[in-house]
Amino acid sequence: MKIQVAILDSRIAPEEERHLTLRGFRVITLPAFSRLSEAVASHPDMLIAKVGNEYISYADYSEEASYVFSDLSLLLRGTGARFHLTSDEVGAEYPRDVGLNALLMGNKLFCRVASASKALIEQAKAHGLKIIDVKQGYPACTVLKLSDKAAITADCGMAKALATEGVRVTLISEGHISLPPYEHGFIGGAGEVCKNQLYFFGDPSTHPDFKKIKAAAESEGLTIVPLSNGTLRDLGGIIFTEGNID
Repeated sequence: MKIQVAILDSRIAPEEERHLTLRGFRVITLPAFSRLSEAVASHPDMLIAKVGNEYISYADYSEEASYVFSDLSLLLRGTGARFHLTSDEVGAEYPRDVGLNALLMGNKLFCRVASASKALIEQAKAHGLKIIDVKQGYPACTVLKLSDKAAITADCGMAKALATEGVRVTLISEGHISLPPYEHGFIGGAGEVCKNQLYFFGDPSTHPDFKKIKAAAESEGLTIVPLSNGTLRDLGGIIFTEGNID
């Protein structure tokens, strides 16, 4: 039987996990990776990159979180999914932490090539993706993908890079998204699209540019679904995928 899987930061609030479960998702939470800084150590967009049906992660992390990779292997069996574990050195300080942080938009992969994992670049090339080299080391954090042709960001550099590649960009103000102990988090880590739903950690109506966010979402046929109340929180987004259970 096919199921919908949601891979998330283990610090997701109970109410957020409950809402996803009630909507039919099998929730898999990621524990912290000891090599990364505490704030982002369990963020999906820092730990797993997905290109097509290929999942790329760190070999050291797969050892620390072996039960998670065992669960994922079981849930994704029969789907053609394959795991690639890279031995890249990982550190808590930038840019040693951004090897898997990349933004996939249609047939284009936006990343800071100098810092990107070789395994990620190899898979991108194997899938015929156009690799767009950007200065921003955290493109997946800073950009909320609405569709292959539309996105929201507060990062002017990413907005320019996306627009150059034909992406419709909605530019919002910086901040108003929680990511302790930093001053603020980013819109790409605060939400994710699955089918025609745009899920948010927190309530996007608390953001001063909510009208712009809502208009951009509705223009792509998306319905906004707040998973909890209060200020938006950056939890590294969600990796939505399809699995199987017997």
